[in-house]
This record gives sequence, structure tokens and C-alpha cells, in this order.
Amino acid sequence: MKNNLLSILIFLCCAITTQLLSQRVLAQTASASMTLEQLKAVKAIKVANLDKDTYFKSGGFILDRYEERPAYVFTYSDGITRKIYLYKVFTAEDTKELGLLAIYKNEKSGEIKPFVIPGASADRKAWDAYIDDLKYVGEKEPGLMSTLTFVLSREMAGLLSGGGGKSEDGGGKKKEEYNFCFAHDAPVTLADGSAKSINALNAGDVVLGYDATTKSLAPTRVTKVDTHEGNFTLAGVWLTPISELTADNRNALTAPVLLEATANHPVLTASGRKALGDVKAGEVLYRYDAAANSVSAYHVVRAEKAIRAVKNVYNLVTESGAYLVGETIVLDK
Repeated sequence: MKNNLLSILIFLCCAITTQLLSQRVLAQTASASMTLEQLKAVKAIKVANLDKDTYFKSGGFILDRYEERPAYVFTYSDGITRKIYLYKVFTAEDTKELGLLAIYKNEKSGEIKPFVIPGASADRKAWDAYIDDLKYVGEKEPGLMSTLTFVLSREMAGLLSGGGGKSEDGGGKKKEEYNFCFAHDAPVTLADGSAKSINALNAGDVVLGYDATTKSLAPTRVTKVDTHEGNFTLAGVWLTPISELTADNRNALTAPVLLEATANHPVLTASGRKALGDVKAGEVLYRYDAAANSVSAYHVVRAEKAIRAVKNVYNLVTESGAYLVGETIVLDK
């Protein structure tokens, strides 16, 4: 009797918290009403690597890791590690927010349970389907309901205290903020040191990658090529070898090298991962040194938020998580 009562209380807490969270999150973004068909489609999406795939497009939807959060990890007295991954769900066509996707994983059994949480304005049938999942799926897996309730309650508490959800400009993200890309003519360094325009590459091609763990270059396979059409502004940084900045002979300085991409595309700096648009003069990036078959440090001597506008942009997904554009190390989203 006590166990049944506890289950009912957890169920009610999860349902109420979900409703409040969806209202708070979607009130801060441009949203759309989720239908039952959309809920089923999102629920059917398979995430290949939950720890690495923080952003991707599938079946007309964008999945973006909520607030860039890593997984919530729980280890109960039974010794089983359980995780909850939380994604925001957007329509790929107009990037309007539909709701949230919470993915539960039992590390021991490998069991994965997705829960699609509709936005506050969603169709009633979509909400009914979510409540059914909580009741008939959530209660069958020990530990699932308590972990999900904790995560949603924690996020709700953050929103109530002003700590999450809202962007600096007070509104939702623009469409271009979800596209991390390069212009069609961006030269990607291949495994043999030559270069090919990013728009000429295909899944399965081998390019030169970078292993941040070993700090070494190695061939890596392209697993996906993303293409986006629209109007995109490219940011840029100009790079000069650190060795030249400290050399006595200033007459032989080479011209700075330009790296350009959408402002949100991540690059490798001396302080770690950073969006290109956030990189400032004086910071350090890394470029390919063909003679030593390694990378060399380059200083940013100039940075601009808007270099030029292009109609089509491209992005690679690689096995190593890093590749070279214009011989400069860039990172997968």
C-alpha cells in the first residue's frame, strides 16, 4: 500500500512539474503546438551517441541538448547507474520549439526510454500520450520515475530562480543559431595534406582529424555532411604564428591567415572549446604544420563578427570530433 501511494505521488509530481516546466520554457521562445503525430515521430528518433550527440537534425526536427547540460547521473543503492538526457525539440523548417525530449538510460541493462514532453500549447492528445508513457512505461522501470521527477524539478527550480532558459536578447534563438557551418569553398585538409572544398566532400570520405586526448593528428572518416540554405553571416579571425610574433626579424612576417565560419561554430583554443564569434584578439588557435606533421600555435591578431554573407553553408560530422578547415583545427558541434 505504501509503495503504491509513493508511486502515485511521484507520478503526480512528475506530471505537474512537467506542465510547469513546459510553460516556463516555451514562454521564453517562439513555440508551436505539438501534435500527437509529431510526438510519435520525435519519440521514434534514435540518438546514436547520447553523450556526444548534443545537437542534430532528424526527420524534420532539431534536437538540441537543453542548456548544453551533460547527462544527469544517478547511482542508487542497487549499484545501477541511471542517466537522464534532456533535449529541446524544434521544427527544422522554422525552428519553433515544440517541447522537450527526456531520454532515460539504464547503464546496466542498456535499456533506453524516451519521453516526449509537449509544450504547454500542445494538442490534448499529445499530452494524453505523454501521461500514458509516464503511467504505463515509467512505472515498469525501477528508478525511472524518481530520476525523471528529480531532473524536471531541478530544471524548474532553475527557471524559477532566473537561472535557465532565456537568451540574452530576451527571445528564442534565431534559425541561423542552430546551423554551425562553413561557406561552400572552405578548404578541408585531407589525410594526405591536400585540400578539398567542403561542398565536395561526402559521408565516407577520409580527412585529417585531430585527437584532443593525444594532441595528435590522424585520419578520420566523415560520417555526415550537413547542408543549409538561407542567408548566413560569417565571422572571421586572422591568425599569425606565435613564433613570428616573437622573432627579431620583423621584415619576413607572413600575411595573417583568415579562418571564417558561422559565429557559433566551435574551434579549439588554448583555453579549450569556444565559438568562433567569441574568440578575441590575443587568443591562441592551432594550425597544421605540414613539415612536422603536427600542429602549431597561432595568435589571433584580429577578429570580426561579420566578414561576409553567403547563401549556402556546410558542416561535417567526423569520427574524431575534430577536423581542419584552412589547416586550422575546428570541432564538431
